[in-house]
Amino acid sequence: MPKVTSKTLKQVAEIIGGVLNEIACANEGLFIDSIAVSPVTSESEDLVFVYDQKYLKNIQTVKAKAFILPHEVRDKLPQGFKMPVIWAQRPRLVMKKLLEAFGGTKYSLKSGIHLSAVIDSSSKIAKNAAIDANVFIGPDSSVGENTKIYPNVFIGSNVSIGNNCIIYPNCSLMDRVKIGNNVIIHSSTVIGSDGYGYVTEEESNFEKAKRGDFNFNLDRQVQHKIPSAGGVIIEDDVEIGANSCVDSGTIGPTIIGAGTKIDNLVQIAHNCKIGRDCLIVGQVGFAGSVVTGDRIVAGGQVGFADNINVGNDVIFTAKSGIHGNIPSNSVYTGMPAVPYQEHFKKERAMRRLPGKFEKMEEQVKTLEEKINELESKLKTRV
Repeated sequence: MPKVTSKTLKQVAEIIGGVLNEIACANEGLFIDSIAVSPVTSESEDLVFVYDQKYLKNIQTVKAKAFILPHEVRDKLPQGFKMPVIWAQRPRLVMKKLLEAFGGTKYSLKSGIHLSAVIDSSSKIAKNAAIDANVFIGPDSSVGENTKIYPNVFIGSNVSIGNNCIIYPNCSLMDRVKIGNNVIIHSSTVIGSDGYGYVTEEESNFEKAKRGDFNFNLDRQVQHKIPSAGGVIIEDDVEIGANSCVDSGTIGPTIIGAGTKIDNLVQIAHNCKIGRDCLIVGQVGFAGSVVTGDRIVAGGQVGFADNINVGNDVIFTAKSGIHGNIPSNSVYTGMPAVPYQEHFKKERAMRRLPGKFEKMEEQVKTLEEKINELESKLKTRV
């Protein structure tokens, strides 16, 4: 981490909610000018954050002025280790607090409207909101208190954005999008794009296949676009990563529940209803009309088929394929996804198969030899 504003050991302990060891107490006025998150890259003047226990064995060789260590390693340090230590809990939470305190400042907008912004006269912008260069805001839209809209953002008609939101550059918020308070939307994300909905004049081949009829029509079938008039609702405290898409609902809105955190490159299709406090990792895809409970976790590249329901507190491991309803309080994995224990039971069985085949081949070979031996004896008797 680069040089930071000097703080004493005692001040750092207060920031992260840590406790000084005896040596640190005797040196609580020791100034920290730089912090290294990795022991490998640390220098002699750094405060080093060590959360991986693999570094403990050789910790005395780590260059550092002082250490931040988790409480649980108190009894695992080598004898003779006599350095200032701040004992802390929850390493990732400590990292969060360190980065907030010492991570430096980002480009931040000041309140006001840039001269190049285009805002419809019917829209309402809070006095202390910040609207940067080349932002477009359509009719009957509103932007709340302390909200920051970065350059080149498109905001359509009848869009409402709450208080303390951040909309990063090049985002598009299409018509009828409603965004709550404390929402962060990262660059190039599209909220409220048209849902992927089409209909043919006659029954399509896909519809036939779903009911088991494979007598397909081999002529052209014109796909008529179904309008998306439902919009999107993003509830409070949601964060959506870069280059993600949340499609508009067809009639009712697509909904992202409060506190949900969505990674980059995620697709959420029309009419989905994502629960509260969910964690959705990169490249996850939700087909239309998926309804999830609260606190689900979807690992990278998980895929959800359309029109399924997922309960509360469900974890999906990376690359799982979800094709049916999932009960609450469960862990699913695999393609298609099955309960975690069932999946690994099958995996263990599959891994044993080569050994079983080898054993069977030996048994077959032994049987063939015995059969040949019996046949030769029968021939001699004849």
